[in-house]
Amino acid sequence: MKLKYLLIPLILVLASNALAFDGKKNFGIGVIAGDPDGITGKYRLKNDQAIDFGFGWKTSGDKEYQFYGNYLIYKYGLIDVPEGKLPLYFGGGVRFITYSEDDKDSEFGLRIPVGIEYIFWDSQLGAFLELVPVLCLTPDTEFEFGSGIGIRFFF
Repeated sequence: MKLKYLLIPLILVLASNALAFDGKKNFGIGVIAGDPDGITGKYRLKNDQAIDFGFGWKTSGDKEYQFYGNYLIYKYGLIDVPEGKLPLYFGGGVRFITYSEDDKDSEFGLRIPVGIEYIFWDSQLGAFLELVPVLCLTPDTEFEFGSGIGIRFFF
């Protein structure tokens, strides 16, 4: 695997981490299982807006590496819970997939994530479940669905 595919998520994490030191626990990092499996991060812009991103991989089959980024809008108060918060979210973003085999073309597509996130009592831990329709634009135009379940720790 090329070094640049490891450096891109590391740079994103470090840049986002530098913005998170305002005492509000705006930056979270964690893991996601689904499509893709990997590392996920989120930066809360406001209470109802965030940017999330991730780096994932599949080692079986085509051995692909996936990068994604989304802008998310949160809707609070639709589902009441006794403790914590349970907002719904939706948004838009992009996805890039590259393959370790030279004979496969890279893919680029538009993501439309829709999900739900349980934010625990003090907002330091968030668990989420999402469905992600993807409109692939290259190398062929096609429509796919992704999904994921994950957890992030905010600091």
